[in-house]
Amino acid sequence: MSAAAQCPPPRGGGGGGDTTLAALGAHMAPCRDTTPEQLAQLIDAHLGDLRQEQPNWTISSSTVAGRGVFATRDIAAGELIFQERALVTGPTARKGQLSSCICCHETLPQTGFLCRHRCTLPVCETCADSEEHQAECEHFRRWQPKDVDAEQEQVNPLSLRILTAVRVFHLGKEQRHLVDAMQANAERAYRREIIQAAQCFRNFPTTDRVFMDQLFRIVGVLNTNAFEAPCRSGGHETLLRGLFPLTAIMNHECTPNASHYFENGRLAVVRAARDIPKGGEITTTYTKILWSNLTRNIFLKMTKHFACDCARCHDNTENGTYLSALFCREQGCRGLVIPVQTRTLQPDWRCITCENVFPHAKMAKYQDFALNTINNRINSCSVQDMIHFINELCPRFCPSSNYVLIEAKLNVIWRMTRFDHEEYTPEELGHMDRYREEVLAILHKLGAGECTLKKLITGEIQ
Repeated sequence: MSAAAQCPPPRGGGGGGDTTLAALGAHMAPCRDTTPEQLAQLIDAHLGDLRQEQPNWTISSSTVAGRGVFATRDIAAGELIFQERALVTGPTARKGQLSSCICCHETLPQTGFLCRHRCTLPVCETCADSEEHQAECEHFRRWQPKDVDAEQEQVNPLSLRILTAVRVFHLGKEQRHLVDAMQANAERAYRREIIQAAQCFRNFPTTDRVFMDQLFRIVGVLNTNAFEAPCRSGGHETLLRGLFPLTAIMNHECTPNASHYFENGRLAVVRAARDIPKGGEITTTYTKILWSNLTRNIFLKMTKHFACDCARCHDNTENGTYLSALFCREQGCRGLVIPVQTRTLQPDWRCITCENVFPHAKMAKYQDFALNTINNRINSCSVQDMIHFINELCPRFCPSSNYVLIEAKLNVIWRMTRFDHEEYTPEELGHMDRYREEVLAILHKLGAGECTLKKLITGEIQ
């Protein structure tokens, strides 16, 4: 007898109908060869009342990656392109993000935070009986979590990670068609993620091939297309994992002509960062805009499985920003060392002052040292200690242009303007203002235009 046939009746009297795994899987229509025109129809239905009467964009075939979003007319910098609600959201299951209710995202108490219906998901008292939680609760209880009898309450991030995928099965038919129409990388790590999650249950339907194939595909779609978006609830901020199909269809450029931000984790807002001509492809970035060439391309290779070929990636100075730069290690020289080649993940490095060439392995060690040192400080230091570290200690081993040091400066800006509520001295506020101007100058050199990061730094987006 299959796991689906052993399902208990729905609790609470709601949610009638056939909710077996086989029935849910059968409605995931195989529309992966969807044409751009068919995809556009699915997107229109998904946008609903947010679809503009005469949109300034359209979906069409792209030479970059199969299909993309294009301007139907000239679009001015700063102009709204579209808004989109998340098709589905779920927890990121990151460390430090496990103490929020999976439905309302309020902070949970230190004890008694697991669902009282014993699905072992972290959910508040109010949401435990909600219609939103009912179907997923039944799935998890049906699969029998192994730690349901544990004496000490704890959230299992492996099982929590697949919650977003489970929620996809309970979307409407057209919505599920849209998920299945999206691109998904066939990455082995995605299968391992599901296998590891399955091991957290006593009765996971691993023998149901139709269901497992569909689950593998959904996880692939999510890992390829989902965004992490901040959500604030009751003065508490957490990260949500959301699928925004239209936003995800936009192709990547390292300095894109469009920029997006999220409102409370559930609404994506996309605006033009620069003027976009009629017929031009509307692009976004899949990386952080201030990462170095090498860091961006390693990330894209590992997570998106492609190498970027944009103009920025072919310029080893990155428009004179020198985000990759490290100090020369030659005695008596304090010049900047930057990668020579731009199309390899293990380039040679050359000093622009003494012109000595260094192997990548040697420079990678220095970069890792800077990265680890600064990240350790970010995670443990007060704002005052971070300012001292950036101003007094970092210049000894890291040029001010290096992207890791730029991340540290951004950390100070965020903490002083968005998270901390303590009073700062005029001197400390002066340092923050200087960091802000330095970051804005780099964005200007990159040609980032009216990007989201600029608007966050200048307070245009809260």
